[in-house]
Amino acid sequence: MTFDDFVSAILHGGFITLSIFILLLILSVCTWGIIISKILQLKREDKKNAAFVKAFNAAEDILEFCDTNKRRGLVDYDLGIVFEEVVNVQQKFEKDYPELNFADSQMKVLKEDFDNMVKHTVDRVSNQMAERRETLLSVLATTSNIAPFLGVLGTVVGIINAFTAIGNMGSADLSVVAPAISEALVATALGIFVAIPSSAAFNMISYWTQILGQKFDRFTMILLNRMQLELISRYKKTEEFGKF
Repeated sequence: MTFDDFVSAILHGGFITLSIFILLLILSVCTWGIIISKILQLKREDKKNAAFVKAFNAAEDILEFCDTNKRRGLVDYDLGIVFEEVVNVQQKFEKDYPELNFADSQMKVLKEDFDNMVKHTVDRVSNQMAERRETLLSVLATTSNIAPFLGVLGTVVGIINAFTAIGNMGSADLSVVAPAISEALVATALGIFVAIPSSAAFNMISYWTQILGQKFDRFTMILLNRMQLELISRYKKTEEFGKF
């Protein structure tokens, strides 16, 4: 089938068939727009996260690195966001409770409150970042599910039109039924054409977001462990300095 035949089959279809063709075309355009935008978004975020982790690992102090990281550029990626949120919680907690000493085992309750606040902050940011990464994925999933059925619907309508033509003409000659059958087959092909990239992209992007989520979890564990060690070390040094 040539492109002219394809266009002819669409233009000569009935109202229902033409509506199905238009809907599938709109879904196809939306699908490719989402695919391209999500790939660019996740690729950009992954690249920024990698640069951030490299700089974070090279830093000697978390609080000093927080100011340095802001000078590196806009913090609009998930690891940078959770880092800033956690550091803000730490600074606010230390300001509200100046008597807190992370090296003092008697301040167990305050330290548990601090740990809970940090955990809740990490969970909140994690949920926000997951929502941002997974935005519009439902459109891909829905398109991959309904596009084949829309194609089948167009096929059924085309077959009905073929039988109607046979009844009206009183003949089953190929010239009578060919246009309606062609219309039906084009609907099926178009439905599959829309569904395949939608389904493939949904699986690929879902896996990608899952990997980014795992990287987020690994970094937060490293961040919290390092923060705890630095806090304990800092307060121990303060105690030792106070003895002199």
